[in-house]
Amino acid sequence: MAMDLNAFLAAALAPREQAVEVPELAAWFAEGEPAVWTVRGLSAAELGRAKEACARGLDNIRALVEAMAGDANGDKAASIRRALGLSADDVPEDVSRRIEMLAAASVSPAIGPENRDVIVKLADSFPTTFYRLSNTVDALTGQGAVEGKPKRSGASPE
Repeated sequence: MAMDLNAFLAAALAPREQAVEVPELAAWFAEGEPAVWTVRGLSAAELGRAKEACARGLDNIRALVEAMAGDANGDKAASIRRALGLSADDVPEDVSRRIEMLAAASVSPAIGPENRDVIVKLADSFPTTFYRLSNTVDALTGQGAVEGKPKRSGASPE
């Protein structure tokens, strides 16, 4: 049986979402509100950006340091990197990828790239929670979209 390409193209698809209980973060939720973090699956473009995030950031830092040092291979560049606390193995690529994924996939609380530091602090302070949330994003992304209208961002018109 052949795939109905027209039906597929016409289908309204939305990212899968899942609410994840995070009782360990309850102190930072409003009193009486459940400690729940909602995440969604990523698009291919978002997943690709997350996978490239570590290399892109590290390359930018290296280029800046080397430009400041004036010698890409010299001890001066290495000394500046050490002084700034920058080394290739400071943040593993997997952690950097997961930070970017979770920042993009967080529905509630809504994070986005402008609040990426929240995810960095989460990863640093609550590593198991960070991994549980990012594993959920991985699983949702792997399952693909679901039929249904994509949710609107912002307030609904009255």
